[in-house]
Amino acid sequence: MAYDGGSSKPPPPPRYVMLTEEYGADSLVPPPRNGRRRTSDGNPDDGGGFCSCSCCCACICWCCCFLFLLVFAAAASAAYFAYLYKPRAPSYSVSGISVSRFDVSAFDLTVYARLVATVRAENPNAMIGIGYGEGSRTAVSYRGTTLCSGTLPVFYQGYRNTTVMEIAMEGRHGFGSGLQSALEEGEKAGHVPLDVYVSVPVTLRLGTFDLRQVTVNVHCALVVDSLSPKKKPAIKSAHYWPYVEF
Repeated sequence: MAYDGGSSKPPPPPRYVMLTEEYGADSLVPPPRNGRRRTSDGNPDDGGGFCSCSCCCACICWCCCFLFLLVFAAAASAAYFAYLYKPRAPSYSVSGISVSRFDVSAFDLTVYARLVATVRAENPNAMIGIGYGEGSRTAVSYRGTTLCSGTLPVFYQGYRNTTVMEIAMEGRHGFGSGLQSALEEGEKAGHVPLDVYVSVPVTLRLGTFDLRQVTVNVHCALVVDSLSPKKKPAIKSAHYWPYVEF
């Protein structure tokens, strides 16, 4: 019998192990069949993808509902406002022009004009007042060249009110020889086209509450028979284009 001198190795583990309850906590237990899966990037899949998708869908649904309610509330408020106040757009017209001075200088090719435009402003609303603020501007031009300019008075226009304003305008501007010839021909034919521009800050008042200020612009294309100070010009035609700047 050979003696290994204490250098014998421990016997190898058995190829097969019978798993029973008697092995206790130290027994070799195979992993369960429903173990945690791993995603394609190697991270364990905790099964929360469906929950995250549900949360996103719920959030989007709540946002859509909120936007719908907001739009519905705005539409309902606008409908109530229209039903209660029945807003109507004010109207503006130039009813007359008087020329006190119109001098064309051939020496320095300028024109000095001083005239008064009669402007009629009508507020047809029964429950909405109109406040005309500072910073307004009026101008009269001929073929793109400004002749004179002025400002509107600051005032408040009440309900169902018609106000007639006398707007004085004055100015000296360059006036080329071509414009002088065209004006002389227009005077002879009794057809002088003018452009009147009005820009004024406006505030609508509902009772004692003032809304946000806007700027009302009106372009009026007039045709008069003359610009001579010796006679009162007659308005032959007038066309208006109002628009609002918010």
